[in-house]
Amino acid sequence: MNHWSTHQLTEFFAAVCESQDERAAITLAVERAAEVLEAEVGAVLRGDRVEVARGVDRDLLDGALPAGPVALLSLPGLDDLNVWTARFGAEPRGSLMVARAGDPLDPEERQLLQAMAQTLGLALSNIALLTAERRLREEREREAAERLALVQSLREARHDSLTGLPTRVLFLEILAEKLHQDVPTSVLFIDLDRFKAVNDSLGHRAGDDLLGHVAARIRDCLRPVDTGARIGGDEFAVLLDDTGPEAAVPVAWRIIEALRRPFRIAGRDVFIGASIGIATGASGFDADDLLGNADVAMYRAKKDGPGKVVVFEPAMHAEALARLTLTADLRHALAADQFRLLYQPLIRLDSGRATGVEALIRWNRPGTGNVPPAGFLPLAEENGMIADIGRWVLRTAGEQAARWRRTIPELTLNVNVSGRELVDPRFAADVERTLAECGLPAASVTLELTESVLMTDPRTAIACLTDLRDLGVGLAIDDFGTGYSSLSYLQRLPVDELKIDRAFISRAEPTTADLAVIRTVVELARTLKLRTVVEGVETEEQHLAMRQLGCDYGQGYHLCRPIERESVPAAFQGALTG
Repeated sequence: MNHWSTHQLTEFFAAVCESQDERAAITLAVERAAEVLEAEVGAVLRGDRVEVARGVDRDLLDGALPAGPVALLSLPGLDDLNVWTARFGAEPRGSLMVARAGDPLDPEERQLLQAMAQTLGLALSNIALLTAERRLREEREREAAERLALVQSLREARHDSLTGLPTRVLFLEILAEKLHQDVPTSVLFIDLDRFKAVNDSLGHRAGDDLLGHVAARIRDCLRPVDTGARIGGDEFAVLLDDTGPEAAVPVAWRIIEALRRPFRIAGRDVFIGASIGIATGASGFDADDLLGNADVAMYRAKKDGPGKVVVFEPAMHAEALARLTLTADLRHALAADQFRLLYQPLIRLDSGRATGVEALIRWNRPGTGNVPPAGFLPLAEENGMIADIGRWVLRTAGEQAARWRRTIPELTLNVNVSGRELVDPRFAADVERTLAECGLPAASVTLELTESVLMTDPRTAIACLTDLRDLGVGLAIDDFGTGYSSLSYLQRLPVDELKIDRAFISRAEPTTADLAVIRTVVELARTLKLRTVVEGVETEEQHLAMRQLGCDYGQGYHLCRPIERESVPAAFQGALTG
């Protein structure tokens, strides 16, 4: 028996110690003890409760055990069982119990049970230690992962993941440190021109690729002591160490020239540009203020046209404040019903009769009065409000035109469209829905788009214009002759009308050169079977000259000024010649 019990104890020890958690070790110990000692029932008791039982339901056994030591156990369906327990462990203490019918345990069996209990206690202590160590290791690993994530997030907050350049946060820290030194520091604020058109037409992945190439070209223009950063979106900043404005301007032009060269993106050449504002400070300047000054100068540069460099001047702050105020007022203008429409008739030059009207938006700004379109539409285009304004114009003018057509069925409506609307993939569907809700036939509407908008991204423009043409609306190129590369695309653009810009007849009496340009445009339009509308007819001499050249329609103060909606029916009653 002694040899046999030693072998069984060795197996018991190995099996119990292999368990990974306390519950498994206790269950295995109960099963082995009952098996080795040929007991009908095995259990582990903790305190006054049965934790694990074998051969009988745990709750049944728990209810059958009296408080205190027990020698015999009576259970339903079983003979009286001889019970023996062996204590194990320190805290919490427990007992390994077996109960069998027939002979009670002999001394060697009791000794084996005690050895099993001690082995179980040792295993449980070891498991508790390993569990504590594992939890400590897991806690340390979790803390290390959190620290790593924190370091990573701090790095991401300080370095742009797309370009590898410092972010605004780190740039301002570096700038603040430089401004503590008694040397001039110049900041360049760089805003990309035409980036949105690339992003919208080629997709965000191509846009991200372009930003990476832009960052590389900016770095190539800088010295090792200078710092480039991506401030956000398509905006970058450069810190020029120990550099005044005179030396900063050539660097800015060098960056503009670098960004003018084509970028190879998504298998094609992409052309963008940049506008740059420059501000210089020294010891005592605030980093945020200096960057803000460069930002203000950049906006002045964009206002002057693409590809410009402007150095900050204090007077620009007042302009920037006025711009912010204008932006805030403009955001409330739609909801406050501050916009209104005037209508300028389109006059047939051969008969002098009005055939259609062009909707012209005006803004009655509180405290200022009427603001001309040039005073707010570029800002609306920039901040994204132009889409909402455009929808309002089309709906308002469309509803009005539908009412006029009940008595003037030949009346047509021209509405201007912005570049942002043209690149919106939902624009054609919005136009179709609006016209249907207004009850206005698509064929009675002509949408006017400027040459520069069409040429910025001809591929997207052609796709959108094709969708609009499929709806049945007419399409016109506004301000024709003031854009670039238009003739190479004119045959491909599905347009119906050319509106010749007023710049070609700006003189009271057009010169021979003026007339030659207009004659060329008219002949081109005839070849392409397009209508021509000449804008800015202000004198009778201009009127006669345009009629003799064969222009189909005209607009201008000499023919008819923009009028209120109530005056439109009268304009269609007879010929208008002055």
